Amino acid sequence: MSLKIATLLFLLSMNSAKAAYIFTPSVTYLQQTQNDQNAQETQVTFTILDFRMGYVLESGVYLGGLYSIHDQELFQGGSDSYLGPSVGYYNRGFLIAGTYYVYGERDFTSGSGKLAKVKGYQIDISYAIPVTDNFLLGPQLTYQNVSFDELQVTGVGQSVEFKRSGVSPLFNMTFLF
Repeated sequence: MSLKIATLLFLLSMNSAKAAYIFTPSVTYLQQTQNDQNAQETQVTFTILDFRMGYVLESGVYLGGLYSIHDQELFQGGSDSYLGPSVGYYNRGFLIAGTYYVYGERDFTSGSGKLAKVKGYQIDISYAIPVTDNFLLGPQLTYQNVSFDELQVTGVGQSVEFKRSGVSPLFNMTFLF
């Protein structure tokens, strides 16, 4: 097993990346029908916008940060926002990065409160195909695992346990500077 890992690391290091600043906005748009036994069937739209910015060292090591927005009904309903530092690897359009959330909150649609005190992380894997030397496009898979420990209503916090995790497909644009 360790021989396979050593071989993989050796092959990745042979094709080292050029040092560059990197900006990778990613987006997905989902539309779902919700049917609750106690309510009418409704159409729900969900948008994820990720903004990743950082620096790629010549070795391919990526260091940066991520700001992520998860929004229902695109800026008209409830939304989540997350922020955190990232580390990963980038080489010729391939990016794998992990982010640990240091900030996050979930606002409710009704304006009745928000969830706070986030704990969680996000892992992104993408492969973008070059359109020009400094602009690439491609698919991305994102795994997110997040939990909130506090419900804040009119400024007063109370303990709560809210957890969410899952995989989302995104469309990725990569800009190198």
